[in-house]
Amino acid sequence: MEHKKKIKKIGFIFGLKKEMKLVSRTNNNKFCVYGYGKSSKEATKKLLKLGVDIVVNFGFAGSVSKSLKNGDIVFVNKILNEKNKKLTPSKFNQDFFKNLEKKIEFVKCNLLTVQKIVGDKRAKLRIVKKFKSISVIDMEAYHIKEELLKVNIPMLSFKVIFDDLTFDIPSYILDCINDKGELKIVHFLKSLILKPQRIFELMNVNFKFSKSKKVLESLVNSF
Repeated sequence: MEHKKKIKKIGFIFGLKKEMKLVSRTNNNKFCVYGYGKSSKEATKKLLKLGVDIVVNFGFAGSVSKSLKNGDIVFVNKILNEKNKKLTPSKFNQDFFKNLEKKIEFVKCNLLTVQKIVGDKRAKLRIVKKFKSISVIDMEAYHIKEELLKVNIPMLSFKVIFDDLTFDIPSYILDCINDKGELKIVHFLKSLILKPQRIFELMNVNFKFSKSKKVLESLVNSF
């Protein structure tokens, strides 16, 4: 049944705190939380306690499709987990969605929620070989959607592509990310001191990140 309840309260949920900080405007009808990986379940429960009518999940994601590039916006259709369990799209107020389509240029894709960051092209290609219907990977959407289904609250999920198939996230950067998705600064600086040539690789990653961050910021603040 289509969700026709008038939307009074909107919940925004991000994977990372730094993503949530991109929100420039808040009001009494908009609530923001964040949760990395499985901790996004607890973040979702916080929104439910606030009585939100709809949840919008924002964040960066990785592309496993050659057609999706850094900075592209994806509207998530079906969501899978690594056990190949599938969650179908929400039904919600169509007027709300039509207004979004007028403001935002995006493509609809299926997404796989993974347990850890996959930044290597070869690993991504192995994933898409196993899960042929997906184009995008993240670490939160499945967990969020699973909680919302319990109470029949609709969800929209928009992802901005950070790492596409044209470049890998260097393994030393992944090694410097803690279980909250935050960069371990001291560990990271040590890795650069030991191998200063990594700075050139880092410049490329930073360029890609800056581009996707700008797109995500614009997307979030269009709501």
